[in-house]
Amino acid sequence: MAAPSKAQLLNEVYTLLKKRYKLEPRSERLTVLEAVVYGICHEGTTREQAEQALSRFRDQFFDWNEVRVSSIEEIRDTLAGQPDSEERANRLRRFLRQLFEKTYGFALDGLSKKPLKESIKSLQEYEAMGGDYVLATVIQQALGGHAMPVDEPILRGLRRLGVIDEGADAASVRSLLERAVPKNRGVEFVDLMEELTHDTCVAGPPDCFRCELKKICPTGQARLTSEKAAAKVAAKDAAKASKAPLAAPLPPPPPPPPAKSGPTKATTARATPAPQAAVPPTPPKNVAPTKSAPAKSNSSKPATPESAPQLKKTAAPPNEKSGKPPKGRSTR
Repeated sequence: MAAPSKAQLLNEVYTLLKKRYKLEPRSERLTVLEAVVYGICHEGTTREQAEQALSRFRDQFFDWNEVRVSSIEEIRDTLAGQPDSEERANRLRRFLRQLFEKTYGFALDGLSKKPLKESIKSLQEYEAMGGDYVLATVIQQALGGHAMPVDEPILRGLRRLGVIDEGADAASVRSLLERAVPKNRGVEFVDLMEELTHDTCVAGPPDCFRCELKKICPTGQARLTSEKAAAKVAAKDAAKASKAPLAAPLPPPPPPPPAKSGPTKATTARATPAPQAAVPPTPPKNVAPTKSAPAKSNSSKPATPESAPQLKKTAAPPNEKSGKPPKGRSTR
Protein backbone atom coordinates (compact mmCIF):
# COMPACT_ATOMS: atom_id res chain seq x y z
CA MET A 1 0.00 0.00 0.00
CA ALA A 2 1.40 3.38 -1.01
CA ALA A 3 2.19 5.86 1.73
CA PRO A 4 -0.28 8.74 2.00
CA SER A 5 0.79 12.09 0.64
CA LYS A 6 1.56 14.97 2.97
CA ALA A 7 -1.75 16.62 2.07
CA GLN A 8 -3.64 13.45 3.00
CA LEU A 9 -1.67 13.07 6.23
CA LEU A 10 -2.31 16.69 7.23
CA ASN A 11 -6.01 16.28 6.45
CA GLU A 12 -6.16 13.24 8.74
CA VAL A 13 -4.30 15.17 11.42
CA TYR A 14 -6.84 17.98 11.15
CA THR A 15 -9.80 15.57 11.42
CA LEU A 16 -8.45 13.76 14.49
CA LEU A 17 -7.42 16.93 16.32
CA LYS A 18 -10.77 18.59 15.67
CA LYS A 19 -12.48 15.69 17.47
CA ARG A 20 -10.15 16.07 20.43
CA TYR A 21 -9.95 19.84 20.95
CA LYS A 22 -12.84 22.29 21.01
CA LEU A 23 -11.63 25.74 19.96
CA GLU A 24 -13.24 29.01 20.95
CA PRO A 25 -14.18 31.23 18.01
CA ARG A 26 -12.10 34.34 17.43
CA SER A 27 -13.86 37.59 18.25
CA GLU A 28 -12.83 39.95 15.47
CA ARG A 29 -10.08 40.78 13.03
CA LEU A 30 -7.16 42.70 14.47
CA THR A 31 -5.70 45.94 13.17
CA VAL A 32 -2.28 45.76 11.54
CA LEU A 33 -0.58 47.29 14.59
CA GLU A 34 -2.41 44.97 16.99
CA ALA A 35 -1.54 42.00 14.79
CA VAL A 36 2.16 42.88 15.07
CA VAL A 37 1.91 43.07 18.87
CA TYR A 38 -0.13 39.87 18.96
CA GLY A 39 2.47 38.06 16.81
CA ILE A 40 5.33 39.16 19.08
CA CYS A 41 3.41 37.92 22.14
CA HIS A 42 2.15 34.71 20.51
CA GLU A 43 5.33 33.16 19.14
CA GLY A 44 6.25 30.13 21.23
CA THR A 45 3.27 30.56 23.56
CA THR A 46 -0.45 29.82 23.48
CA ARG A 47 -3.29 31.79 21.97
CA GLU A 48 -4.70 32.47 25.44
CA GLN A 49 -1.44 33.96 26.71
CA ALA A 50 -1.13 36.23 23.66
CA GLU A 51 -4.71 37.48 23.95
CA GLN A 52 -4.24 38.25 27.65
CA ALA A 53 -1.06 40.24 26.94
CA LEU A 54 -2.77 42.26 24.19
CA SER A 55 -5.69 42.98 26.50
CA ARG A 56 -3.35 44.27 29.22
CA PHE A 57 -1.68 46.67 26.78
CA ARG A 58 -5.10 48.08 25.88
CA ASP A 59 -6.14 48.49 29.52
CA GLN A 60 -2.93 49.66 31.22
CA PHE A 61 -1.70 52.22 28.65
CA PHE A 62 -3.43 55.27 27.25
CA ASP A 63 -2.25 54.61 23.67
CA TRP A 64 0.65 53.02 21.79
CA ASN A 65 2.69 56.19 22.10
CA GLU A 66 2.74 55.69 25.88
CA VAL A 67 4.05 52.19 25.32
CA ARG A 68 6.75 53.62 23.03
CA VAL A 69 8.06 55.97 25.73
CA SER A 70 7.74 53.45 28.57
CA SER A 71 10.69 51.65 30.12
CA ILE A 72 11.57 48.07 29.36
CA GLU A 73 10.65 47.13 32.92
CA GLU A 74 7.11 48.49 32.53
CA ILE A 75 6.57 46.67 29.24
CA ARG A 76 8.09 43.50 30.66
CA ASP A 77 5.68 43.61 33.61
CA THR A 78 2.80 43.75 31.14
CA LEU A 79 4.19 40.60 29.51
CA ALA A 80 4.40 38.78 32.84
CA GLY A 81 3.96 35.03 32.54
CA GLN A 82 5.48 34.77 29.07
CA PRO A 83 8.89 33.24 28.34
CA ASP A 84 11.64 35.68 27.28
CA SER A 85 9.54 38.65 28.39
CA GLU A 86 12.48 41.07 28.30
CA GLU A 87 13.42 40.13 24.73
CA ARG A 88 9.79 40.53 23.64
CA ALA A 89 9.60 43.92 25.37
CA ASN A 90 12.67 45.12 23.45
CA ARG A 91 11.26 43.93 20.12
CA LEU A 92 7.92 45.63 20.77
CA ARG A 93 9.34 48.99 21.83
CA ARG A 94 11.86 48.97 18.97
CA PHE A 95 9.03 48.38 16.47
CA LEU A 96 6.90 51.24 17.91
CA ARG A 97 9.84 53.65 17.83
CA GLN A 98 10.75 52.67 14.28
CA LEU A 99 7.12 53.06 13.20
CA PHE A 100 6.87 56.51 14.80
CA GLU A 101 10.08 57.66 13.12
CA LYS A 102 8.73 56.64 9.70
CA THR A 103 5.10 57.72 9.93
CA TYR A 104 5.01 60.13 12.92
CA GLY A 105 2.08 58.11 14.13
CA PHE A 106 0.84 54.60 14.72
CA ALA A 107 -1.58 54.06 11.84
CA LEU A 108 -0.94 51.06 9.61
CA ASP A 109 -4.49 50.30 8.58
CA GLY A 110 -3.86 51.71 5.12
CA LEU A 111 -1.90 48.58 4.31
CA SER A 112 -5.08 46.51 4.38
CA LYS A 113 -6.35 48.45 1.35
CA LYS A 114 -3.26 47.82 -0.73
CA PRO A 115 -2.44 44.65 -2.65
CA LEU A 116 -1.12 41.93 -0.40
CA LYS A 117 2.33 41.78 -1.97
CA GLU A 118 2.78 45.53 -1.63
CA SER A 119 1.68 45.45 2.00
CA ILE A 120 4.10 42.63 2.75
CA LYS A 121 6.93 44.57 1.16
CA SER A 122 6.16 47.60 3.34
CA LEU A 123 6.04 45.49 6.49
CA GLN A 124 9.37 43.83 5.78
CA GLU A 125 11.12 47.18 6.34
CA TYR A 126 10.62 46.81 10.10
CA GLU A 127 12.99 44.79 12.25
CA ALA A 128 10.10 43.08 14.04
CA MET A 129 9.28 41.30 10.79
CA GLY A 130 12.70 39.70 10.61
CA GLY A 131 11.12 36.51 11.94
CA ASP A 132 8.67 34.79 9.61
CA TYR A 133 6.18 34.11 12.39
CA VAL A 134 5.18 37.75 13.05
CA LEU A 135 4.79 38.52 9.33
CA ALA A 136 2.60 35.44 8.80
CA THR A 137 0.49 36.42 11.80
CA VAL A 138 -0.14 39.91 10.36
CA ILE A 139 -1.09 38.44 6.97
CA GLN A 140 -3.48 35.95 8.58
CA GLN A 141 -5.03 38.10 11.32
CA ALA A 142 -5.11 41.59 9.73
CA LEU A 143 -4.60 41.46 5.97
CA GLY A 144 -6.88 38.50 5.21
CA GLY A 145 -4.27 36.49 3.32
CA HIS A 146 -3.58 32.78 3.44
CA ALA A 147 -0.64 32.40 5.81
CA MET A 148 0.34 29.72 8.34
CA PRO A 149 2.45 31.06 11.24
CA VAL A 150 4.93 28.38 12.29
CA ASP A 151 6.88 28.56 15.55
CA GLU A 152 9.16 26.06 17.26
CA PRO A 153 6.40 23.99 18.97
CA ILE A 154 4.59 23.48 15.64
CA LEU A 155 7.89 22.53 13.96
CA ARG A 156 8.46 19.96 16.70
CA GLY A 157 5.03 18.42 16.18
CA LEU A 158 5.40 18.22 12.39
CA ARG A 159 8.83 16.59 12.71
CA ARG A 160 7.47 13.89 14.98
CA LEU A 161 4.59 13.30 12.59
CA GLY A 162 7.06 12.79 9.77
CA VAL A 163 5.70 15.70 7.73
CA ILE A 164 8.99 17.61 7.60
CA ASP A 165 12.66 16.74 7.93
CA GLU A 166 14.81 17.60 10.92
CA GLY A 167 16.57 20.58 9.31
CA ALA A 168 13.55 22.28 7.73
CA ASP A 169 13.20 26.00 8.55
CA ALA A 170 10.01 27.91 9.37
CA ALA A 171 9.68 29.70 5.99
CA SER A 172 9.83 26.50 3.94
CA VAL A 173 7.44 24.72 6.29
CA ARG A 174 4.97 27.61 6.07
CA SER A 175 5.08 27.39 2.28
CA LEU A 176 4.43 23.62 2.48
CA LEU A 177 1.45 24.04 4.80
CA GLU A 178 -0.07 26.83 2.70
CA ARG A 179 -0.07 24.47 -0.29
CA ALA A 180 -1.37 21.42 1.58
CA VAL A 181 -4.00 23.03 3.88
CA PRO A 182 -6.92 24.97 2.34
CA LYS A 183 -7.35 28.63 3.25
CA ASN A 184 -10.65 28.06 5.06
CA ARG A 185 -8.89 25.64 7.44
CA GLY A 186 -5.66 27.57 7.84
CA VAL A 187 -6.41 29.44 11.08
CA GLU A 188 -8.09 26.45 12.68
CA PHE A 189 -5.30 24.05 11.68
CA VAL A 190 -2.66 26.26 13.31
CA ASP A 191 -4.73 26.56 16.50
CA LEU A 192 -5.22 22.78 16.65
CA MET A 193 -1.51 22.12 16.19
CA GLU A 194 -0.83 24.63 18.94
CA GLU A 195 -3.17 22.75 21.29
CA LEU A 196 -1.43 19.48 20.46
CA THR A 197 2.10 20.79 21.02
CA HIS A 198 1.20 22.30 24.41
CA ASP A 199 -0.81 19.30 25.61
CA THR A 200 0.80 15.97 24.69
CA CYS A 201 3.48 16.63 22.05
CA VAL A 202 5.49 18.76 24.44
CA ALA A 203 9.20 19.44 24.54
CA GLY A 204 11.12 16.53 25.99
CA PRO A 205 9.51 13.09 26.19
CA PRO A 206 6.02 13.36 24.62
CA ASP A 207 2.94 11.83 26.20
CA CYS A 208 2.19 9.52 23.27
CA PHE A 209 -0.18 7.34 25.27
CA ARG A 210 -2.74 10.20 25.52
CA CYS A 211 -2.08 11.61 22.07
CA GLU A 212 -4.94 11.47 19.57
CA LEU A 213 -2.48 10.93 16.72
CA LYS A 214 -0.65 7.91 18.15
CA LYS A 215 -2.06 5.59 15.46
CA ILE A 216 -0.68 7.64 12.55
CA CYS A 217 2.40 9.20 14.18
CA PRO A 218 5.66 7.27 13.57
CA THR A 219 7.20 8.69 16.72
CA GLY A 220 4.22 7.58 18.77
CA GLN A 221 4.23 4.11 17.22
CA ALA A 222 7.94 3.66 17.94
CA ARG A 223 7.58 4.81 21.54
CA LEU A 224 4.53 2.63 22.21
CA THR A 225 6.26 -0.40 20.68
CA SER A 226 9.34 0.08 22.83
CA GLU A 227 7.21 0.56 25.93
CA LYS A 228 5.25 -2.63 25.20
CA ALA A 229 8.49 -4.57 24.67
CA ALA A 230 9.88 -3.25 27.94
CA ALA A 231 6.65 -4.20 29.70
CA LYS A 232 6.85 -7.76 28.32
CA VAL A 233 10.44 -8.14 29.46
CA ALA A 234 9.50 -6.88 32.91
CA ALA A 235 6.56 -9.32 33.06
CA LYS A 236 8.80 -12.25 32.08
CA ASP A 237 11.37 -11.32 34.70
CA ALA A 238 8.65 -11.11 37.32
CA ALA A 239 7.26 -14.52 36.29
CA LYS A 240 10.71 -16.11 36.48
CA ALA A 241 11.28 -14.61 39.88
CA SER A 242 7.97 -16.01 41.15
CA LYS A 243 8.71 -19.54 39.81
CA ALA A 244 12.28 -19.73 41.06
CA PRO A 245 12.69 -22.02 44.17
CA LEU A 246 13.04 -20.21 47.35
CA ALA A 247 16.49 -20.30 48.89
CA ALA A 248 16.91 -22.54 51.95
CA PRO A 249 16.62 -20.57 55.13
CA LEU A 250 19.80 -19.96 57.00
CA PRO A 251 20.35 -22.15 60.11
CA PRO A 252 19.61 -20.45 63.39
CA PRO A 253 22.60 -19.15 65.27
CA PRO A 254 24.05 -21.50 67.95
CA PRO A 255 22.67 -20.97 71.45
CA PRO A 256 24.88 -19.16 73.91
CA PRO A 257 26.99 -21.38 76.27
CA PRO A 258 25.18 -22.29 79.52
CA ALA A 259 26.11 -20.39 82.62
CA LYS A 260 28.17 -22.23 85.29
CA SER A 261 25.91 -23.92 87.88
CA GLY A 262 28.44 -23.85 90.72
CA PRO A 263 28.08 -21.12 93.29
CA THR A 264 30.34 -18.18 93.05
CA LYS A 265 32.82 -17.20 95.66
CA ALA A 266 30.49 -14.64 97.11
CA THR A 267 27.64 -17.18 97.25
CA THR A 268 29.89 -19.78 98.91
CA ALA A 269 31.02 -17.25 101.43
CA ARG A 270 27.43 -16.39 102.24
CA ALA A 271 26.27 -20.06 102.32
CA THR A 272 29.10 -21.38 104.60
CA PRO A 273 28.24 -20.59 108.23
CA ALA A 274 30.94 -19.08 110.33
CA PRO A 275 32.47 -21.47 112.99
CA GLN A 276 31.12 -20.90 116.53
CA ALA A 277 33.33 -20.79 119.57
CA ALA A 278 33.26 -23.95 121.72
CA VAL A 279 31.27 -23.49 124.94
CA PRO A 280 32.35 -25.76 127.85
CA PRO A 281 29.56 -27.98 129.10
CA THR A 282 27.98 -26.96 132.37
CA PRO A 283 27.97 -29.78 134.95
CA PRO A 284 24.58 -30.74 136.31
CA LYS A 285 23.51 -29.43 139.69
CA ASN A 286 23.81 -31.53 142.88
CA VAL A 287 25.70 -34.26 141.06
CA ALA A 288 29.07 -35.26 142.41
CA PRO A 289 31.76 -35.20 139.86
CA THR A 290 33.24 -38.54 139.05
CA LYS A 291 36.91 -39.02 139.25
CA SER A 292 38.37 -40.11 136.03
CA ALA A 293 40.87 -42.88 136.16
CA PRO A 294 44.33 -41.89 135.24
CA ALA A 295 45.22 -42.83 131.76
CA LYS A 296 47.52 -45.68 131.43
CA SER A 297 50.79 -44.84 129.95
CA ASN A 298 52.65 -47.23 127.73
CA SER A 299 55.95 -45.97 128.99
CA SER A 300 57.42 -47.34 132.17
CA LYS A 301 58.60 -43.97 133.29
CA PRO A 302 56.47 -42.18 135.84
CA ALA A 303 54.64 -39.19 134.62
CA THR A 304 56.40 -35.99 135.29
CA PRO A 305 54.59 -32.88 136.19
CA GLU A 306 55.40 -31.41 132.83
CA SER A 307 53.88 -34.34 130.99
CA ALA A 308 50.80 -34.62 133.20
CA PRO A 309 47.76 -32.97 131.75
CA GLN A 310 46.75 -29.79 133.41
CA LEU A 311 43.12 -29.42 134.28
CA LYS A 312 41.33 -26.17 134.21
CA LYS A 313 40.13 -24.89 137.52
CA THR A 314 36.43 -24.32 137.45
CA ALA A 315 34.42 -22.94 140.26
CA ALA A 316 31.69 -25.20 141.60
CA PRO A 317 28.23 -23.78 141.51
CA PRO A 318 27.18 -22.39 144.89
CA ASN A 319 24.51 -24.00 147.01
CA GLU A 320 21.07 -22.68 146.25
CA LYS A 321 20.21 -21.97 149.94
CA SER A 322 23.44 -21.12 151.67
CA GLY A 323 25.50 -20.15 148.76
CA LYS A 324 28.30 -22.41 150.08
CA PRO A 325 29.77 -25.20 148.07
CA PRO A 326 28.36 -28.66 148.84
CA LYS A 327 30.19 -31.04 150.93
CA GLY A 328 32.42 -33.56 149.37
CA ARG A 329 33.49 -31.14 146.65
CA SER A 330 36.80 -29.53 146.61
CA THR A 331 37.81 -26.72 144.48
CA ARG A 332 40.89 -27.09 142.53
